[in-house]
Amino acid sequence: MKLTTAVLAAGAAVSLTTAVVGATRLRQDARHQAERNEAFLTGNQLDWLAQVSTSPDLAKLSAPEDLDVKEYMELLAANRLICMLSVRDRLGFVRTGHLP
Repeated sequence: MKLTTAVLAAGAAVSLTTAVVGATRLRQDARHQAERNEAFLTGNQLDWLAQVSTSPDLAKLSAPEDLDVKEYMELLAANRLICMLSVRDRLGFVRTGHLP
């Protein structure tokens, strides 16, 4: 094999490796950005649930007509706890077997 052919083959191998590593990095960055977006939106949801479940004035604005405001606030507080547990589970902080 000629030296120029070997150099070209090595260059092609390096280029292919660089392309594969770059594509993997882009995919990983996109996944991490999606995870950051989900964490941000979940934080917003938990903040909203915390505010509405503790403020009767805010709860009145979104409570269904056929439901008492106090009961609605209790349901939102329970929903907040479920959401927090769900986030902890998705982040891997809940050990296997702790949730039925």
